[in-house]
Amino acid sequence: MNSVAEAWQAVVTSEPNGVAVSIAGMLIVFVSLVAISAFIAALPRVLELISKIFPDSETKAVTDHDRVAVAIAAALYREKYGSSN
Repeated sequence: MNSVAEAWQAVVTSEPNGVAVSIAGMLIVFVSLVAISAFIAALPRVLELISKIFPDSETKAVTDHDRVAVAIAAALYREKYGSSN
């Protein structure tokens, strides 16, 4: 614990504004971390909004070809393994 006290004593004695500079540095880091955290928390909502404005061409709507392929796959599965009902 003595080394911590010596470190703060060095900050105080080495520069007249040492404590103020240390506190300003800590505040800058804290505000930066809060800003990063807020950005990460808001990112899903921002991406959802962007996806509504610029929809992906692959996720617009299921085509009839996809529905036919799913129906064929279901029919083949039922034919091979039987109905579970």
